Amino acid sequence: MKHNVGKTDQLEFRHLVVDLDGTLSPVDTLHEDFFAVLRGSSIRSVVKAVFGTSGKAAMKRSLAQMAGRDAGLAPLRQDLVENLGKLKSGGTSLHLVTAADQYHADAIGEATGLFDSVTGSDGRSNLKGPEKARYLKERFPDGFIYAGDSTADMPVWMASAGAILVGDGARHERKLRAQGVPIVGMYKEGGGSMKDWVKLFRLHQWVKNLLILVPLLLGQLYLVPEAVATALMGVLFWSIAGSGSYVINDIFDVDADRAHRSKCNRPLASGRLRVMPASIVAMGMLAMGLAGAFALSTAFGLALTGYLVVTLSYSFALKKIPLLDVGIIALLFTSRIVAGSLLLDLPHSPWLTSFAVFVFLSLALAKRHVEVISSKPSKGAKIAGRGYRHDDWPLTLALGLSTGMASCVVMLLFITLEAAARDIYTHPQMLYGTPIVLVFWIMRIWLLSHRGELHDDPVIFAVKDPVSLGMAGFLFLCFAASVTSLPL
Repeated sequence: MKHNVGKTDQLEFRHLVVDLDGTLSPVDTLHEDFFAVLRGSSIRSVVKAVFGTSGKAAMKRSLAQMAGRDAGLAPLRQDLVENLGKLKSGGTSLHLVTAADQYHADAIGEATGLFDSVTGSDGRSNLKGPEKARYLKERFPDGFIYAGDSTADMPVWMASAGAILVGDGARHERKLRAQGVPIVGMYKEGGGSMKDWVKLFRLHQWVKNLLILVPLLLGQLYLVPEAVATALMGVLFWSIAGSGSYVINDIFDVDADRAHRSKCNRPLASGRLRVMPASIVAMGMLAMGLAGAFALSTAFGLALTGYLVVTLSYSFALKKIPLLDVGIIALLFTSRIVAGSLLLDLPHSPWLTSFAVFVFLSLALAKRHVEVISSKPSKGAKIAGRGYRHDDWPLTLALGLSTGMASCVVMLLFITLEAAARDIYTHPQMLYGTPIVLVFWIMRIWLLSHRGELHDDPVIFAVKDPVSLGMAGFLFLCFAASVTSLPL
């Protein structure tokens, strides 16, 4: 529920002071600066910025300068901004006074164009709590209204002529009223919901981890309860750790996401969730996933550790290197299948690994091909965040189709040279339906990709696509027929 800023208890005011972090903007600039510096600088530089400065104000100044972020992209509480605009047009003077560094205060002041003055921490004094209260009483001896959000703002509210409570600040309403501080307005909404956390975890990506069950299926252990339970637990722990890595990726990509037309709506980029609580949850998920994986199997735990190292390296730097990026994606998909074999202590299958590498390389190239052909033709210009150019599309097309067809050939050779020769399948001839269906599915994927219509990750697309699901059902029937003891 929101109460607009206005006159309360016959209270009139000329000066309205607004805080930045958590109030005008739902984010915490200091924490975001820290993660920006952590990504772009050496650990030594980060330690020096945090521990090698004299005081918190100096640390804020150092981190803000090292991060060099486009602070003007920070999300704002639009309802508060709209009401501030109305008050300004009515003659109220607006002042942004924040404990955030002056760099961020200036950027927000310029981006909004609302404030008559903008004041932040100057590298020497941290403009927060009692320090801010003293500053404002000296500057506005005739009184001011203050908009804040946290317990640290209590001294400022107590020194003000009236309080505007934003976000978590609403929990101080009773205490302030008891102290005789008029409540001018409240903005309670804007906090993160469970839906935001679920979106941050990208639970829909868990479907990819079902690849861990492939060795269970091909090793024909699906009738062994212990093996099924172990494999399912492996999927769960891998998924938990994987979600933790997605959260870390979003934390470090928050500035880039804010500049993106659709990614700006992600929970962290939009400010619905803050980076510090998200980082704590992410580390907990990584720890939980790894602990569970090692409890199941040391080899499986090591496989998950390697996966996390590679996927985080990809997110931070390697995704900008053309062709290496798609190779890493194929490796990450294939690692799930290899991990499933390690978990169930099954022998390594060169056929399965080779097939997986080729098919996932083709699918990774299909996704990249969409980005390449959908980009604007510009000679020599690279796609933002990628190492490709628009005129690379013939290369992604040729490599993608060739690796896709190679996967079909590997599958055909496996059926002919191993499945039919060894006493594994009762009716191995039924497996020949697999490469036939696979050829048509890959051709369809590439048709959609070349038309620019493959908007999802190909694996996620397949789960949602009725045609792909129908083909998958047919393949399942072929496999079931190959292992059944019934005469065909």
